[in-house]
Amino acid sequence: MTTRAARRAFTLIELLVVIAIVALLIGVLLPALGKARKAGRLTTCLSNQKQFAVATGSYAASFHDRLWTFSWPGGQPCPTQFPDLVGPHGTDLEGATAQAVDILRRRAGRDDFPWIENWIPQILYNHIVLQDFLAQRLPEPMVACPEDKLRLEWQRDYQAFDAGQIMPLAPDQGTDRGKRWPYSTSYECIPAAFTQDRGDPPGYSSVTQAGTHRYYQFTNPQRMSGAFGKRVLTEVHFPSNKVHLYETYTRHFGRQGHYYALTQARSALTFFDGSVRVKATADAGRGFNPATPASPFAMTYALIPGEWEEPIPGLGFNPPASLTVFGYFRWTRGGLRGSDFGGEIKTNTWN
Repeated sequence: MTTRAARRAFTLIELLVVIAIVALLIGVLLPALGKARKAGRLTTCLSNQKQFAVATGSYAASFHDRLWTFSWPGGQPCPTQFPDLVGPHGTDLEGATAQAVDILRRRAGRDDFPWIENWIPQILYNHIVLQDFLAQRLPEPMVACPEDKLRLEWQRDYQAFDAGQIMPLAPDQGTDRGKRWPYSTSYECIPAAFTQDRGDPPGYSSVTQAGTHRYYQFTNPQRMSGAFGKRVLTEVHFPSNKVHLYETYTRHFGRQGHYYALTQARSALTFFDGSVRVKATADAGRGFNPATPASPFAMTYALIPGEWEEPIPGLGFNPPASLTVFGYFRWTRGGLRGSDFGGEIKTNTWN
């Protein structure tokens, strides 16, 4: 009669060795998986911007080479189904506001979306004109970088946003004026795509920076009539070097997101030739102030991030977390005639 040998169990030491090996493998693999996920989100971000680039060409082909932006003028009735938006409105800015509210009500199904006073809808909302052209329902994930998790959360549950339940709070969140934020974008359109390249008085007017990174002003308010919606693709002199769209905050590289105008930022950019590329901000021209186009000095303004934005590395949020930055491709020297990479044009001889 034969007997089977007793099965040998793991000893405590052997079990600890196995656990240590598994932990080591996890420690090695997790960073690689994290990098792979980040690379995938960068690919999605570039794809989002490529869709903008393709749609830009389609829009221009349909509208006499025009760049997409709000185009309802002031001084005449607006073509809208909403009686409170018909007007006529006194200024082109009010006409643009009426058009923005009209699109948001129709495409987002938001009959409760209010009129907003003193709003420049071209900033962060210029894209909804293109979305209206594409007949998209709003909000649309295409306009948000996949790393912009807070904005995507706003999109997923605008009712929770309106109720002030999504933190950190955005400006005016919980008020009628704040209802606009879930329809904003991660990809800003340069001001030169919707207003003039220069704004020095007495003959010109455009939009310029108003001191801090989130605020803008008009260079010559008395001449704002006809200031919007007239830019065309053929005005771009260096399409392969001129930025059209840029990420306000780039979050693809490292744990810390960066405001686009920080020298350590690397941004996904859409160019006017239809290409989408990642470029370092430090390699771009520093830009200019359209209110003083002949000046050799670059545009500068204060970066004071709110808690819904990315903090300044080493400084954090809100005052005293303030840093002076250059304008770079938001304020390209020469506007549509300028070049962001490969050297800036000279504007000291403009007349």
